[in-house]
Amino acid sequence: MIRIHILGSAAGGGLPQWNCACVNCVAARAGKIDPQTQSSIAIGADSEEFPKWWLINASPDLPRQIESTTRLQPRRNASRNTPIAGVFLTNADIDHALGLLLLRQQEKPLVVYATNETRAALAWLDRTLARFCGIEWQTVTPKFQSLDSGLAFRAIELPSSVAFQFRDDTSGRTALFAPSVGSFTQQLHDATHTSDLVMFDGTFWSDGELGRVRPGARSAREMNHLPINDGSFDMLRQSPARRKIYTHINNTNPILMPGSPERTELEQAGIEVARDGLEILL
Repeated sequence: MIRIHILGSAAGGGLPQWNCACVNCVAARAGKIDPQTQSSIAIGADSEEFPKWWLINASPDLPRQIESTTRLQPRRNASRNTPIAGVFLTNADIDHALGLLLLRQQEKPLVVYATNETRAALAWLDRTLARFCGIEWQTVTPKFQSLDSGLAFRAIELPSSVAFQFRDDTSGRTALFAPSVGSFTQQLHDATHTSDLVMFDGTFWSDGELGRVRPGARSAREMNHLPINDGSFDMLRQSPARRKIYTHINNTNPILMPGSPERTELEQAGIEVARDGLEILL
């Protein structure tokens, strides 16, 4: 069985974003919608024999997220320890990688799974952490590789990022995590139709969404994010996955507002909106 904790579900900047007075940020400050920290997920096998956890992306909010998730906190049998066994990076975005700096106090090198392109883009971080715990880089491949907890994973290459598909070797259940998708590939399409859980890039509802609150801003596609309404919605609606969830949601996205037409459209299609603290068992 696979156990998943959504640690953070927002895109870069979180909700509310510190310098933004959009409708959603104002509502979050007023307590009308729940605030959200920046996107990160913890995944592990549901077994007491292997109480190890892997993170998919390490956001700048990671220390706060760990303190909100009992299973990620240090055990009491030693003064310094962590159940976090490693980190998977989907790309080198600041909101996905900056949390690695905040793990620098650990005793052993950080185990980080990433593409060579991501590693090269994070050379500055590698140099910084070399003065602390250091990084043990692990290369990802399109073939399933086993972790020492009954889980296996593979990388699905995308333009400017990767998605990760995890498989429980006992049950055969699979979970797909694709928080940064600029366009579909055949491999990604196949993975959305062969996974029990799909967590997908829900950054923007529409391509020009950000430009309506910040004139001159790049479009969703220019930022390597496929918008929901004319990009990923039909594909996700047709996926036979048991659960389908949009995550990495920008503070401007109308799906954050309960009762909005956009949120209602997703709910009627059986698609969920991620929230911090959601726990999923497969």
